[in-house]
Amino acid sequence: MDKKKFKVIKDPVHGYKRLDPIPDESYISDFYQNRYYALIQKGGRAPLLRKLMSGGTVAAKERQWLCSTLYADILAVLERQELAPKQLIDVGCGTGDLIDLMNRSGWESIGLELAIDSAEIAREKGLRVYNLGIEEFLSKKPECVSSFSAVTLLNVLEHVPSPVELLISAKKLLANSGILVINVPNDFNELQLSARGINKKDPWWIAIPDHINYFSFDTLGSFLDQMGFQTIYSQSDFPMELFLLMGDDYIGDPELGGACHQKRVNFEMAISGDVRRRIYRALAEAKAGRSCLMFAKLKSH
Repeated sequence: MDKKKFKVIKDPVHGYKRLDPIPDESYISDFYQNRYYALIQKGGRAPLLRKLMSGGTVAAKERQWLCSTLYADILAVLERQELAPKQLIDVGCGTGDLIDLMNRSGWESIGLELAIDSAEIAREKGLRVYNLGIEEFLSKKPECVSSFSAVTLLNVLEHVPSPVELLISAKKLLANSGILVINVPNDFNELQLSARGINKKDPWWIAIPDHINYFSFDTLGSFLDQMGFQTIYSQSDFPMELFLLMGDDYIGDPELGGACHQKRVNFEMAISGDVRRRIYRALAEAKAGRSCLMFAKLKSH
């Protein structure tokens, strides 16, 4: 796999950064079939997914943290919107932990997940998860179209060859008064660039070919606006680059990376949800933090 054939450019139409050329389907398929899961096991990709799929105490602790932080924040923001009926679809739902929490909180939730192993783990919990992509789901489940008061895309938009097509499909699932929830890495942010300069490293957040698109608060907000959405709420999360700036060089060191992650977990679990959301809203205003979490509504016509 020749990574040198790719460069990162600013998309001339939509403004976010992306790989050029965009990897074709066969290139991406070869990567996922032959390299992706080996990289996960070595700690080179998706450390959270590796923990969630490992089972046992490690997975249980990671789920508890996610349910107490990111997923709790999504639930809190959606509940404030007083949506009815409370129906959610999580596109790229992984092992189903968000929809499990939403169901237990009074929502009717389903998920879409292409990875067979992850979808099976979700279904073993009794969750309604389809091993389908969004377009195939739309063609096979027409009774669900435009019936969801919330559509979630958590760490999905950065992976797809066409974010435009994905959001067009998401619109078809969303009720007129519904909420689109997107979470993506906050890449090329100022803390990240400062840490790169101090540590004299290549941009470690560029992951070829699975991370195709690279968003920031500004470019994601602008893209949503172009696609007919109005952002109603934004927050970030823990700025992991702080560890690098304080001398903990976890890049390429899974053991140190795990220790830094645990410190983040300890911090987030030690404060209330209200305090955490206020801190992370402020970070979003500063365009800092590791991720961009945005909630948007369809614009009125």
